[in-house]
Amino acid sequence: MTPLDFNKLTRSRADAERDDCWQIWCGDILAGTISKVNGMPNAKNCWNWSAGFYPGSHPREIRGGTADTFEEARAEFLPAWPAFARSRKPEDFEEWRDQRDWTAWKYRMHDEGLPLPTQSDTGRARCFCGAEITTASVAGHIRAAHQETGA
Repeated sequence: MTPLDFNKLTRSRADAERDDCWQIWCGDILAGTISKVNGMPNAKNCWNWSAGFYPGSHPREIRGGTADTFEEARAEFLPAWPAFARSRKPEDFEEWRDQRDWTAWKYRMHDEGLPLPTQSDTGRARCFCGAEITTASVAGHIRAAHQETGA
């Protein structure tokens, strides 16, 4: 894994149905979001932003705020993300990646109609890739065989 350049960010739509909700990425890490507030009558022109991730931090460490425009929210996000990211250890980024990969793997198992080892009386199951897995081996299996893809 190459070191992250905390100032090199990309954004993608968080939801295809909304053109006012963005995920901000730093490499393969979800660095935060910027989105227009919905459902609050007095906040018609309010934008929320958050910089940080969980797991890999305590929720109170994630920085965030509101702004009147997308551009103002972006301007507040830009220094907040590197400040958050520099306070993390490499293990924190790995914890976030492990959770991302576990979640993708779990949903793929569900989509394939396969039980997880924890759903078996024996604590054993078969991964969609064909490997036999146990409750104790599943995390290592995901890391070794399915990291970053869930496939």
